[in-house]
Amino acid sequence: MIRKLRLILPLLNVLIISGLTVTGQTRQQKETIVSRYDQRELANLEVKFRGRAELEKQAALLYAQLNGIEVVLNLPDGGYAELQRVDPDGTLVYYRTMNVAASRSTRANHLNIGGSTGFNLDGQSMTAHIWDGGLARSTHQEYDGPGGNDRFSIGDGTTTLNYHSAHVTGTIIASGVVASAKGMAPRAYAIGYEWNNDLSEATAAAANGMLISNHSYGYRSDLVSDYYFGAYITDSRDWDALMYNAPYYLMVVAAGNDGTTNYNGAPLNPSYPQYDKLTGHSTSKNNMVVANAQDANIDDAGNLISVSINSSSSQGPTDDYRIKPDITGNGTSVYSTYESSNTAYASITGTSMASPNIAGSLLLLQQHANNVNGSFMRAATLKGLALHTADDAGMAGPDAIFGWGLMNAKRAAEVISQNGNQSVISELTLMQGQTYTIQVDADGINPLMASISWTDPAGTATTATNSTIARLVNDLDLRITQGGASQLPWRLTGVNTNDRGDNVKDPFERVDVAGASGSYTVTVTHKGTLSGGSQNYSLIITGVSATPVVCNPEVPTGLSVTGTGSSTATLTWNAVTAATYDLRYRVTGTTTWTTVAVTGTSASLSGLSPLTQYEAQVRSKCPDNITSAYSASVLFTTTEVQLNYCSSASTNTNDEYIGRVQLNTINNASGAQYYSDFTAISTSLDKGTAYTITITPTWTGTVYSEGYSVWIDYNKDGDFTDAGEQVFTNAATKTTPVSGSVAVPATATEGATRMRVSMKYNAVPTACETFTYGEVEDYTVIIAAQGPDTQAPTAPTGLTASGITQNSVNLSWTASTDNVGVVAYDVYQGSTLIQSVAVTSASVTGLSASTSYTFSVKARDAAGNVSPSSNVLNVTTLAPPDTQAPTAPTDLTASGITQTAVNLSWTASTDNVGVTGYDVYQGSAVVQTVTSTSAAVVGLTPNTSYTFSVRAKDAAGNVSPSSNLVNITTLENTITYCASRGNSTADEWIQRVQLGSVNNNSGNNGGYADYTALSTNLVRGTSNNIVIVPAWSGSRYREAYRVWIDYNHDGDFLDSGEQVVNVTRTTSTSISRNFTVPSAALTGPTRMRVSMKYNASPTSCEVFSYGEVEDYTVNIVLTANQGFSSGVDFAEEPTLMIYPNPASDNMLHIGLSGAEGKEIRIYNLLGKLILQKGFSSEVNISDIPAGLYIVEVITGYKSFTRRLIRQ
Repeated sequence: MIRKLRLILPLLNVLIISGLTVTGQTRQQKETIVSRYDQRELANLEVKFRGRAELEKQAALLYAQLNGIEVVLNLPDGGYAELQRVDPDGTLVYYRTMNVAASRSTRANHLNIGGSTGFNLDGQSMTAHIWDGGLARSTHQEYDGPGGNDRFSIGDGTTTLNYHSAHVTGTIIASGVVASAKGMAPRAYAIGYEWNNDLSEATAAAANGMLISNHSYGYRSDLVSDYYFGAYITDSRDWDALMYNAPYYLMVVAAGNDGTTNYNGAPLNPSYPQYDKLTGHSTSKNNMVVANAQDANIDDAGNLISVSINSSSSQGPTDDYRIKPDITGNGTSVYSTYESSNTAYASITGTSMASPNIAGSLLLLQQHANNVNGSFMRAATLKGLALHTADDAGMAGPDAIFGWGLMNAKRAAEVISQNGNQSVISELTLMQGQTYTIQVDADGINPLMASISWTDPAGTATTATNSTIARLVNDLDLRITQGGASQLPWRLTGVNTNDRGDNVKDPFERVDVAGASGSYTVTVTHKGTLSGGSQNYSLIITGVSATPVVCNPEVPTGLSVTGTGSSTATLTWNAVTAATYDLRYRVTGTTTWTTVAVTGTSASLSGLSPLTQYEAQVRSKCPDNITSAYSASVLFTTTEVQLNYCSSASTNTNDEYIGRVQLNTINNASGAQYYSDFTAISTSLDKGTAYTITITPTWTGTVYSEGYSVWIDYNKDGDFTDAGEQVFTNAATKTTPVSGSVAVPATATEGATRMRVSMKYNAVPTACETFTYGEVEDYTVIIAAQGPDTQAPTAPTGLTASGITQNSVNLSWTASTDNVGVVAYDVYQGSTLIQSVAVTSASVTGLSASTSYTFSVKARDAAGNVSPSSNVLNVTTLAPPDTQAPTAPTDLTASGITQTAVNLSWTASTDNVGVTGYDVYQGSAVVQTVTSTSAAVVGLTPNTSYTFSVRAKDAAGNVSPSSNLVNITTLENTITYCASRGNSTADEWIQRVQLGSVNNNSGNNGGYADYTALSTNLVRGTSNNIVIVPAWSGSRYREAYRVWIDYNHDGDFLDSGEQVVNVTRTTSTSISRNFTVPSAALTGPTRMRVSMKYNASPTSCEVFSYGEVEDYTVNIVLTANQGFSSGVDFAEEPTLMIYPNPASDNMLHIGLSGAEGKEIRIYNLLGKLILQKGFSSEVNISDIPAGLYIVEVITGYKSFTRRLIRQ
């Protein structure tokens, strides 16, 4: 049961107001995602990364030329490498492909069309981005099919084909024309890029809504300095910076193939040199680094049987002991597409293949989340979900070989489907100083597991060898508590050791509670100061009950806008338990509201007007239609309309095409395409400034005359027809290159807009035509204001305070406006700047009680212009809290003592404010809380000593000293059992009784023996074996046997199921029978009667002529995994395995090693026998309904049990 969701509920329970469910990423969804990004920062990063990469490449090429170094290499292991840069210490940094074992055992086949889950996920309309040593062949037959034709395209204008890139691409999107080559997402699209400029190109793609990219390459480890191994270097940091600024983008990386090499001369732990092999971007925090295993043994239901790592897979951890690799893909000899022809295939092996195996599976999970919820997951949610549900492999818990284990896409997809019912997936934000809690009930079947995952800000890069300084910036903490005991997350303690403790290294934490039962509290907090004042994170919980919860209507908190488009907006808020919501919105300043009903904690609005300010409010509504008040308004402004430009292209590039375009910082060399969309490539142009544009044609043979034209949509109206928008023309000429001046008019609209470059054979092209020979390319130019921005934002208004406590206050205000854009608000306490935030609210902490303060806010833009001050707000903090505890209760006395209860009473405590309750302690545990001065304690055990005490408490949580202690002993049970005995034991008697820990060689006791001082534990719901050995003084007579257990403790053996053994007349010298303790049996000690009678079956209260009766005590307990005593020593304990479990198929498989099976029995939890048959390795369970059962396998000397979940 998911109870009391405090602060925030899952953002994945999303309502799409339009009612549409889609299977892939739509244009509107891309707009929504990128509207949440700081596009200015991403543009700055792209320019920075591209400029640095080009300079480093040019320097590397010059260095290689001067020193006779090869730039491109075909490696002895079949790999391909290319020089990228020369580092200051002389290290040659090559990118190389990774070739050592990979497979498709992530259970993606269960998600595909026709798979066991019924989800029918083939990647429809999804797109994977692939950076590699070259490109796949775009015309390969596997890139056509049911998902559409021409599903592979080129993202950077390069033309070099590469076998490795082709194989990686097929592993993700091959449609299965050849069935054995079918990819993970056979109806998805892929965009390929050559690995040069990978970081800057990925930045541009992420800014346009990219979700997942694959990088099956890394550094040549044989050439780098020792400090690179495990170090958080500049590359690691820069990729983290990109993912932090584009939080829906996840980079998937091959770990590498240095598992058996010794290139690292200074391993992190010299005693274990086989570890510390990761380099380059595989040591980043926010990406998904993939290890490589051998083929996994997976059963038909998708359950992992066994898996082992491929010895060549590079081991972690990072130098600061982060858990890397993150996850494992597996297999050998993956069959996929090749580049040499449209029908070429080959089998190759490698972490290069394990990485797209994971990337394709992750693409399906994003598709499934969108199908279920109407929106995509943050990258941290996707990564956290994969790590949360991975099958543990290697050592217990995470390690530096498998990471968190072998990916299980089936289980991850099921968790998405069960969200809000049997699982929790919440996308949340933790503010500075905030604590988030959620109470859950364990389902009592599966382990209770909780994890948090977040995209951490970029850390500080290092060139130190084996620096163990943590690179984590925002340190979040996860705990699961019950009854004051806290469960801690996993962490690494060495290169090959782990434990559970305070994890201060990883941006992912997971807490596992095995055998969980009852209610638990999941808590998320943080240490220190959060960079940026807050941290987005994702919370995932599984193993919880789906019991309905009680709804109390409360005003939802945390209403915020997470994305806007020209006609859309997405809003989220914190959850109110079990409630639905009414969301209303209107144009600011108008009186008419539009109200929509929402079931989750997020809503996507559509049909809005562009460039218009709206306000929105939300209220909760319980199933009985009782509602809360509406929340305070949140304001948002829609963006301008997304423009759709006319198409233009050639139909033939066999003879000529555009080879390069240069304008300001654009310097793009490209290959032959009829049309190329290079709008991910941009440059800034200032109004009133002239620039030179240069176009270089490429002829494949004969030089022809080409005409040129360039247009810029200066007024951003979606066409190139306005005056002055054709910025360059050149009549047909054979001159190369051609250049001209582009003067940006002062009247141009600021912001990003489209530039079109067209080259046409023998004539000047028009903007929207399709022609035969030539090429068209589109780019983005950003029109900037002439000269520096000197205009300050307007002053913030409406500064108000809320949530005032003794030491904190929440401030909020109305947003400022700016000619370019507000980037931050500075919050002042008096004249002192105390914090800067990017939103229109701030939490101020560390104040003193009963103290007056003044606050004000100023807005700031990117140019450093500061607004006038807001209104000045006076705030007085609350008086100090009540810290005085009540006096101790006195005269605690006990009365009315029975076998199971006692009444307690005491004299009231006093308090300076008032006593609100009393905690009654049984020993050191609180057993109940009351508001009066008496309490009735029940559920005690007869004839048992207890100690009680009482403490008072007040509303502030102050607790008094303890009262006096009272010691009591409950009364003995007065149960009296009927008598039963044999009158004569001259000829026969019970010689021995064996059950559990009882092994009583009793001998002749004259007809009856009281052995109730002997006892053994019996576990409810389990099977037990009892052995009765008779003895005769002479002739062997026929004896009958019966055994009874008083399961309901009512003093007789007459109730249903209490006769547990019935053996008719026999001369056997040993009686061995199994019985199952009902799940409804009362716990605690009770009577067992064993009776042996000559020539007839005894009854429980009978006095008979010949034979004997013995009474024993058995203790019924709840503890699972009861052992069985066989009385025989074996060198190796036999083991029983049943699978699949849970079982949804009609055939159950039984595996028994180390013993010979005789019989199979299946019981329900009431102890009723459902199925009984001779032993076999397969059992048909088609007639057994869904539920929980006990499977018992009987051998010649003992029995084995396992719990079975029938689905």
